[in-house]
Amino acid sequence: MSWLRRRLSQSSIPRQEVAFVTSRLFSRRSLTLSAMAAAAATAALPRGARAAFPNRPLRILVGFAAGGTVDSVARVLANGMSPILGQQVIIENKPGGSGSIAANAAIGAEPDGHTLLFGIFSLAVAPALTKLSYDTTRDLTAVSQVASVPLFMLTAANAPYRSVADLVAAAKAAPDTITYASGGVGSSAHMAAELFTRRAGIRLIHVPFRGSAPALQALIAGQVQMLWDTPTPAMRDFITQGKLRALAVMTQARLPAYADIPAIGEVGLGNDLEVQAWQGVLVRAGTPPPIVATLNRAVVDAMSQPETRQRVAAVGVEPMATSAAAFDSFFKSEVARWTAVARQAGISTQ
Repeated sequence: MSWLRRRLSQSSIPRQEVAFVTSRLFSRRSLTLSAMAAAAATAALPRGARAAFPNRPLRILVGFAAGGTVDSVARVLANGMSPILGQQVIIENKPGGSGSIAANAAIGAEPDGHTLLFGIFSLAVAPALTKLSYDTTRDLTAVSQVASVPLFMLTAANAPYRSVADLVAAAKAAPDTITYASGGVGSSAHMAAELFTRRAGIRLIHVPFRGSAPALQALIAGQVQMLWDTPTPAMRDFITQGKLRALAVMTQARLPAYADIPAIGEVGLGNDLEVQAWQGVLVRAGTPPPIVATLNRAVVDAMSQPETRQRVAAVGVEPMATSAAAFDSFFKSEVARWTAVARQAGISTQ
């Protein structure tokens, strides 16, 4: 541009006009260079990170019907995340296939962080039970675990078993005579029972029901002798009323809230019998890491609120929040663990 300035200064054009023309040219050149630099910087960003996040309402897909424990926890979480993210977080129920319908929908969504999956224990078991159209660990990215739900080993109060040792002795004395209920094939209760029986070297008869509520009623009615279940309000009431007896909780150490109930880690069958019916948030694989980090912070902040924690605990679930890396490691270990148990036991829904 210096040559143009010299030529203009040597012409008959007044000096003021020369200054005006050159200043306009320099300004346009600067704007052009700035625009080119901005375009290059934008192009270097991942496609999903070019716009501010979130820039519209988010949805959390829940693979179970409205009104249940899973749905209730997801709604509490959504309410807590909305003000943090500055966008409405909507619950969208997609029941069926033990959560696989919702998982498939989440995997089919754009990897921009606006569609989340509220996954539970069954998500880790599904690959071993049925043929899926997706790869659970490859096609999903962990955001945070949000809840841990212990399982209890229950009998009717009038049953002859007063301890885990009593149950094991009775089952060994008369194999394939003691029945236990569950909320369905591949449910957390079913898998916990399979893990326990294999470690104890006993055989029980599995009686699956469509949901944990009818399974609990079957135990109360004396239709089955055993049940593994999460601490629902109904279960706690039956224990308090003396209608049920908890032989153990499937944890390594006793829980402060149930200090009088032995932990499965105390019975001498190994240190790998702990089972939790966990819940957590995931997104489609390929979601940009900065967006995953934003979602993780929103979940952690929401689950740190006293009101959120109280509402989650009220439905019998222990609230928690983890880093994305911690949940990713746990989730993958759960898939590997329950795939092995299901294959060893020959469990399948096909």
